Amino acid sequence: MFLINSDLYLALWQTIYMVFISSFLSIVLGLMLGVALFITRPKQFLAFPALNRLLSVIVNITRSVPFVILMIGIIPLTRFLVGSSIGTNAAIVPLTLAAIPFFARVAETSLSEVDSGLIEAAQAMGASPWQIILKVLIPEALPGLISGATLTIISLIGYSAMAGAVGGGGLGDLAIRYGYQRFDVWVMLETVVILVILVQLVQMLGDYSTKFRSLKGFAWLSAALWFFCVAAMLYSLMATPKQDTLRVGVMSGAQEQIMQVAQEVAAKQYNLNLQVVTFDDYVLPNTALNSGNIDANIFQTVPYLNAQIAQRHYDISGIAKTFVYPMGLFSNKYSNVNALPYGALIAIPNDPSNEGRALLLLQTAGLIKLKPQAGLMATPADITNNPKNLQFKVLDAASIPRALPDVDLAAITNDYVAPAGLNLAEALFKENANVPYANIIVVQTQQQNNPIFQKLIAIMHSPQVVQATEQAYPNGAAIPAWAASS
Repeated sequence: MFLINSDLYLALWQTIYMVFISSFLSIVLGLMLGVALFITRPKQFLAFPALNRLLSVIVNITRSVPFVILMIGIIPLTRFLVGSSIGTNAAIVPLTLAAIPFFARVAETSLSEVDSGLIEAAQAMGASPWQIILKVLIPEALPGLISGATLTIISLIGYSAMAGAVGGGGLGDLAIRYGYQRFDVWVMLETVVILVILVQLVQMLGDYSTKFRSLKGFAWLSAALWFFCVAAMLYSLMATPKQDTLRVGVMSGAQEQIMQVAQEVAAKQYNLNLQVVTFDDYVLPNTALNSGNIDANIFQTVPYLNAQIAQRHYDISGIAKTFVYPMGLFSNKYSNVNALPYGALIAIPNDPSNEGRALLLLQTAGLIKLKPQAGLMATPADITNNPKNLQFKVLDAASIPRALPDVDLAAITNDYVAPAGLNLAEALFKENANVPYANIIVVQTQQQNNPIFQKLIAIMHSPQVVQATEQAYPNGAAIPAWAASS
């Protein structure tokens, strides 16, 4: 159960911070783009059909890109603009770019509803284009523009839930990390309630401003939020850590709890400040490390690291093992893998490394055979012998425990065994400690001999971290890999 605490306050502020700045920028820039779309239409006072068509194509292309893809695709631009591809500031860039074309279309529609006679009258009186825009178009379209701005802000509150993919934090990320990935219904409920309240407050302010054709409410709120945002940015710039600092990327979930213990050990025993950056996506931690936005990450196995380096040409290297987290095959319907019926449905993870890992585990269990050359990154296409005609459903790793009642067998990674109320001892079949899937500490290759990382290794191998890991992954679900290999 998760109650009001500093994590919730921080997540609430991160959401307000991201949504406010991205809303402000997207409404201002979207209004400019919307005005340009309207006044360059054929038969308008600044008609420019070619430019209008070009702007329309750009807007339509941007609006058609799913937000998650846009967020990942503009990482180089995000890094150029804010100096980092991760964090709350980094999340503002894709939020803004996603909302600008949305509000531009809303603004164009609102401006289209202005009586053309008013524009003609202003022209007859000798008004300049700027005067027509500022004195006629915008004032007359104000109710529609305010309604559109309200809709844009509410949409951005929803978009902000995906900010965790770039370590942006916020209420949505908190709900995913604790509610979804740790199966904590109370967290999900609390964050949903707070988000509903935020949306209601924004809608009430928007309805009031539309009714009275006034921007005073939004103006006062914007002034207050800008004050707090600037103060927060200045504080973060002026705050200088007294200790050496390492930014370490991990996946959200149980690893966060373990890293809290690691932070205590680092501060007390090694005078080291560990800044933990959480991710909801398996690709971004390596991207962030390779670009220098974090100093190390601890989330992946050697096969996954090697595949990422081969595909993306990262200059990163593993420097030490941490723990082996055995994968298990679970079923709510059968007590033995040999009892699986013909055509049984098997759920396996959708990321390449764990997909291959699950298939290799099924092969070890004697259910299938794979091509020898498939290696550790096998896919269902590499199956050469499937006597029971097993059917495979590829799912997000966190979704597989939830799908357990709907499938015959599920390959569940250890991150989600305990949170889902399962026990590795209940697995019909599981990996042993000799599998090549130990998690590793990864750093930039040019930094692998930096003495500070020896401190990080010692911290992750410390008795306190081992104890915290075994508590988070009980019943042999976490095996110290460095001890097994020494």
